Amino acid sequence: MGQLSSKAYFVLLARLVLSATLLFAALPKIGDPVAFATSIEGFRLVGRQGSLWVALVLPWLELVVGMGLLIPQIRRGCGILIALLLLLFIGLHTSAWMRGLDISCGCFGQGEEPANYLWLILRNVGLLIAMIAVLIHDGRNPQRRCLKEDVPAS
Repeated sequence: MGQLSSKAYFVLLARLVLSATLLFAALPKIGDPVAFATSIEGFRLVGRQGSLWVALVLPWLELVVGMGLLIPQIRRGCGILIALLLLLFIGLHTSAWMRGLDISCGCFGQGEEPANYLWLILRNVGLLIAMIAVLIHDGRNPQRRCLKEDVPAS
């Protein structure tokens, strides 16, 4: 097995940080979906019932894609879903900030202080940039590409 380049180390570190972030975000919300639903309601975009559905589904999605980012066979699809989630979170925080809402985002469970929107947006933009870098690296990695010549004729 050959030596890893500094670029490959960065991609591995980024993948591990992204995965850990999603796992640490998911677990407290899975443990207390009602509290997470209350945080979701604070965004004033969906009603009580919608908040409960999101609170039940979103943490499990975060858990699955966070773990999936470490599994070579599914990490590209999970990475795309993570990028889409981060775009959604950036949009939600921007919307709440522009509307002057003073809420706890519920990002890592209950007990958080009211949101520092600039920090939340910058954090998610940083995570999004890291995710895009990982996706670009994986897309350019010749070991991950399936060449037409490698596919048997049917």
